[in-house]
Parts: sequence; structure tokens; C-alpha cells
Amino acid sequence: MARSYSVTSAGQSAAEDRAHRMRFYFISMSLRVVCVASLFFVRDWFWAIVCIVGAVVFPYIAVMVGNAVGPTSDGTRPDAPSPAELMPPEAPSEEASRPSGVTIVIDADAHRRADPSPDASDDSPGSAS
Repeated sequence: MARSYSVTSAGQSAAEDRAHRMRFYFISMSLRVVCVASLFFVRDWFWAIVCIVGAVVFPYIAVMVGNAVGPTSDGTRPDAPSPAELMPPEAPSEEASRPSGVTIVIDADAHRRADPSPDASDDSPGSAS
């Protein structure tokens, strides 16, 4: 049984996903710059260690999240279509096997198509008169 899908089950567009990852990367790297810059002003060892850990961890998180592509759907996969069933060829009927008596010529010259008489082929451009 085929399952129906709605447009709302579609995931975030690629442009929106990329913009979100770029914002997260920018914010993480900005916090890293703040951590590195605050090392010049912090005098307590505890805050210095916090700033050092932040300066080391924020780039890792920024790169990991910046390179991770978000999900494009709600996680469900559509059902695979059933393979097409080949029908056996029908036996030709007697009427289909008999020629109809009409001959269709595809690549004939225009003047031959206009005049179906047999002597029209004598006026072909290549014949000498």
C-alpha cells in the first residue's frame, strides 16, 4: 500500500540548513575570541582555566556542528514502488496478421507523395528525360 506524503513532512531546505550552521559557527568562534581575549584580563586561576577550556572546546564544537548536515525529512523513508509486472504478449488475431493493402512510404520525395500513380516515379529528379 502506497503511503501519502505531505509537503509539511519535508525537512528544512538546504539554504536554511546552511544558514543555521553558519550562524552557529560564527557564534561559537565569536565566543572563542572572547575566551582568548579575556585571558589577558582574568586574574583568577578558575576563570583562566574556564577561558582556556572554552578557547579549546568552542572551535571543536563549531567545526563539528558546522560540517554536520541537518536531516532533510522526518526520518521516515518512502515505500519502495512495486516492480512493474510484465504482461505476456497477446496472441495476434487473424485480422492483425493480414496486410491491409495500404503501403505507407516514409522517405519519398514530395512530388511522389502528391501523385500516387505508378508513372510518377519516372519524373524523379535523378532520371534523364
